[in-house]
Amino acid sequence: MNRIKDYTGFATWFAGLGYIALWPVTSPDLGGKPFGAFIFCRDGSLSVLDLLCNSSHSLLLPPPLHALGFLSAVFVTMRLLVYAVRRARRAAGRTAAEASARTAQMPVTIAPPPPPKPARPLRPVKPRTHFGLRGMPH
Repeated sequence: MNRIKDYTGFATWFAGLGYIALWPVTSPDLGGKPFGAFIFCRDGSLSVLDLLCNSSHSLLLPPPLHALGFLSAVFVTMRLLVYAVRRARRAAGRTAAEASARTAQMPVTIAPPPPPKPARPLRPVKPRTHFGLRGMPH
């Protein structure tokens, strides 16, 4: 069951990141150009982004795929926010623990590791009298 959860989480994460990357290209604005083209394009002026400004909108996704992509993107965004909050809390907890450790001023001693066990002596091996398959006549 854990493996199914891991695979589902990976697939959703991958689809969400992919949809975030494809969203500006697949969502048309009112003029039929790719989403966001109106920000970079000026009427009648040549720009570096002429390919974006004058291209036809050839990559269209059906509404169910947009819905799945949007839900995956929301999942990715929420997971990143939860990760950031957990990391901030952990850092805040560490600073509080360090401050309390400084006030206590207790020396910390670490016990030395135990000495390694001596290696077992190797068994003597009888030297070979022949080469090739054993027990086969020459």
